[in-house]
Amino acid sequence: MTKIISLVEMRVGETGKIVEIQGGHGMVRRLETLGVRTEKEVKKLSGQLMRGPILIQAGNTQVGIGFGMARRVLVEVDKNA
Repeated sequence: MTKIISLVEMRVGETGKIVEIQGGHGMVRRLETLGVRTEKEVKKLSGQLMRGPILIQAGNTQVGIGFGMARRVLVEVDKNA
């Protein structure tokens, strides 16, 4: 069973495929320059409590994304894995 959640809701170590970025053109373009784009596989490496930054791996690149941006990136994860 697959489920669509935000990067913030993912557990550390969980992987998924980005299905949508809910933001304006500038935010989408900024994330794309970091290698975070739709249809890309990502893995959550760490997350901070109390709305801190989220560290993800997209391909061979590790990227830190602020909480506000991370909650607008929707990821499809496999809940059976």
